[in-house]
Amino acid sequence: MEERLQNLEISFAYQEDTVKSLNGVIIDQGKKIEELEKLIKKLTRKIEDLIEIAGEDSMPHERPPHY
Repeated sequence: MEERLQNLEISFAYQEDTVKSLNGVIIDQGKKIEELEKLIKKLTRKIEDLIEIAGEDSMPHERPPHY
């Protein structure tokens, strides 16, 4: 009985360590996602600004020759 209890405690300790480790990974991924979302917004604004500067008339509405 004592050995079973000890094995359960060991198993619990490993699981607790794994949960802490995974939590750290999730936090890091959340930060990276926030950074990427900010970058996408910034790039979207730049593209919109470039389109506005270039004007609608300068953008061809024809298919490229390779189609």
